[in-house]
This record gives sequence, structure tokens and C-alpha cells, in this order.
Amino acid sequence: MIASLRGRVQEISGTTVTLDVQGVGYELICSLGALERLETGKDAHMVVFTDVKQDSIRLYGFSDKLEKQVFLLLTRVKGVGARSASEILSAVDKRELLRLIAAGNVLGLQAVKRIGKKTAERIVVELKDKVAEFALGNQLERMGVERVTSGAMQDAIDALEALGFSRTEAEIAVGQVAGQHLEAGEIVREALRYV
Repeated sequence: MIASLRGRVQEISGTTVTLDVQGVGYELICSLGALERLETGKDAHMVVFTDVKQDSIRLYGFSDKLEKQVFLLLTRVKGVGARSASEILSAVDKRELLRLIAAGNVLGLQAVKRIGKKTAERIVVELKDKVAEFALGNQLERMGVERVTSGAMQDAIDALEALGFSRTEAEIAVGQVAGQHLEAGEIVREALRYV
């Protein structure tokens, strides 16, 4: 499986980019956000997901690891394939998407191009709890250690920082749910409503 590629941007066409890696052109399907940072003739590094099907192999390119992880979360939802997940990420920022899911905001998700009512409901039902676990897992992975017992609030702040929020944003959001006796994952899910 191809996990990342570094090379020169040969061509950008629609939602695809051709990346020349030592003479081999790899075609990557990308979100509009990932494409915005690319420029023809310039070097680029792309995080990659290899989608292998019985009749095809497609490469999906991402600007960073978080975008790929959100993409993979979306593909867990029944009826959301790799192409649809990439289109959803083109229509909404990855952090905003996480906020909408964590808040259970079905109407907000429906406002996103390519997400209908039933799909929005499935995304919330299937991913709401996973978003908090995902954020906490990212924080622990970044630390490279087993979960520490420094308190659920601190763990939640660290998890939000791992998702790309500033320390101040994370502290304010976690402060909004202070006083509730929740596990770190639950705090993250609730705090995502406020960032």
C-alpha cells in the first residue's frame, strides 16, 4: 500500500493531481482543500490512501494526516464510499465536519454539498461517539505513551490540540463543559460544540 508520496506536481485537473515521483506519474484524487496548496511545477508531499477494489486501484491524496483520518472515518459510514468522502471533504473543512458530527448537527451536515438527510443521520449515528475517541486517540498517539492519569479535562484539552485547535481554543471549549463528571472522550465530544 502507498501511504505517502513526494514529488513534483505535473498537472492539476479537476479534483485530480498528477504527481511525478522519479519519473513515475501518480494520479491522486484530492479534496479541493488539498489541491489549493499545490502548484504545477512545484514539489509536494501528499499523504495517501490506496483504495483497492476488484477492478481498480485509486489513490486519494491529502494535505495532512488529519484529513486522511477524517476521510477514513467517513468511509466507515454505510453508503459513504471513498469518492463520496473526498467530495464531502471538498465541501467542508475537516475540523468543521468533526464539530458538526460531535454536536449531532444533522441539519448542519445536510447543508454540506453531497450529504442528504439519510446520509447526515447515518453519519451522526455511526460517528458521533467515534469522533471523541478519535480525537483522544490522536492525542495519545502524538504523545507516544499510554494514557496518563493527569485528569480527564487535561486529556480532553490535549486531544483537541492534537486535532489542530490552539491551546486557548481547547481550554475555552473544555471550560464550557467544566463541572460535569465526564470521561475524556465525552468531554471532547461536548467541547467540540464550542470550538
